[in-house]
Amino acid sequence: MKITWLGQGGYLIEQAGKRLAIDPYLSDALAVKQGLRRLVPPPISVVDLSPDAVFITHDHLDHFDPETLEPLLRQSPKCPLAGPQSVVEHGRKMGIAEQRLISARLGESMQLQGFMLKPTPAKHSDPAAIGLLVETEGQVIYISGDTLYEPTLASRVRSLAGPRIDAAFVCMNGLLGNMNLTEATELVAALEPAVAVPMHYGMFAENTADPHAFAAACRTKNQNTQILEIGSSVEL
Repeated sequence: MKITWLGQGGYLIEQAGKRLAIDPYLSDALAVKQGLRRLVPPPISVVDLSPDAVFITHDHLDHFDPETLEPLLRQSPKCPLAGPQSVVEHGRKMGIAEQRLISARLGESMQLQGFMLKPTPAKHSDPAAIGLLVETEGQVIYISGDTLYEPTLASRVRSLAGPRIDAAFVCMNGLLGNMNLTEATELVAALEPAVAVPMHYGMFAENTADPHAFAAACRTKNQNTQILEIGSSVEL
């Protein structure tokens, strides 16, 4: 499994010739809408992303980005768009065909183009927001999505994930409804993944954090970490 960080909570997961895009933000839409300009260019073009399926964890512009999704779905007319109810409703408003919209329900497994997906709890300003477990060929990764910390979050994720999490990708910026690095460290310590990877930093000057501080905090708990640059990958 190859996982490429697209920035924020966005990833491209490649396995057995299939490509799953999660929360791809490849435009600069927030510069116009909220004055938040990208610090780095998109690591890949919409054309080159070319996913077999797209999963969106919640309906916020840096995760559900119409400027990315509209051309992407035009280019790939068979590509489904999956996500919680807020994402499905936004997709309908965009005019995406109903047969391409797939509703994801908390804790319910779903097959999407060869990937086994299971939505996990999240607490965010979009009340429908979820995290995601991705399983393929015996490997399990956890992507937190945008979420605040709750003491029960780790146990709820573990109950859905099973005995092993190979990698946990967690927000740690501490702003706009997300865990801070201390809380993210507590979460991964309870999840005990083989490797913890921080996310949701480095895209906007107004909403970032130091991933090296997260890694240092993890080391105090004997937790292995890997820090990615936007556009770089980890292979499991």
